[in-house]
Amino acid sequence: MALLPVIKYGHPTLRKRAQRCQANEISPTFIADLIQTMYAEDGVGLAANQVNVDKQVLVARDPDKSSLYVLINPRIMAQSEKTVVQVEGCLSLPQLQAEVPRAFKIEVQAVDPDGQPIHIKAKDYFARVLQHEIDHLNGILYIDRADLTTLVWLEKKEDGREEEELVRQPITLQEVQKRFTARYHKQLDKVVFHSDQRTGPASATHDA
Repeated sequence: MALLPVIKYGHPTLRKRAQRCQANEISPTFIADLIQTMYAEDGVGLAANQVNVDKQVLVARDPDKSSLYVLINPRIMAQSEKTVVQVEGCLSLPQLQAEVPRAFKIEVQAVDPDGQPIHIKAKDYFARVLQHEIDHLNGILYIDRADLTTLVWLEKKEDGREEEELVRQPITLQEVQKRFTARYHKQLDKVVFHSDQRTGPASATHDA
């Protein structure tokens, strides 16, 4: 197994809808690497296009049930009218957080690595994780859905104590783009910050 580099906001792959694929196209080694990378980065989910692989694959864990899922071609089939606003972050947008509204309950269909159908009913935190990761596969980032007045940049303040204080500074998206370009994308031929995908509520066949 190996750790995979997580690409950052501004990388063009993050803004493209990932390609649907067959389960037999996804190697067990890649799935194992994706899972290992998620845990190493202290994440609860990771989409394949976050490691620059253009496939509709994600891994996600439900902390409440200690369950780990590998989903291929996942789709939200239903969602509740009830929404909840919570703070989100992202491995592809380090040091950032913002408040994001998400459906409280969703139903997801996908296939597993053996090609078998999966139907998941999720609520609350795990529903948020799945919505976040499925958005990734559609070229959508949480900042597209966030209240950008709540966007903050996180900095560790060293004051000589053993525990570092985390300082949250309000920041604009324009300033974020400048910082990410300077830190992560000096070698890229093209930086893409915006998505051409719609960012309204995810389509669903009925209420969850």
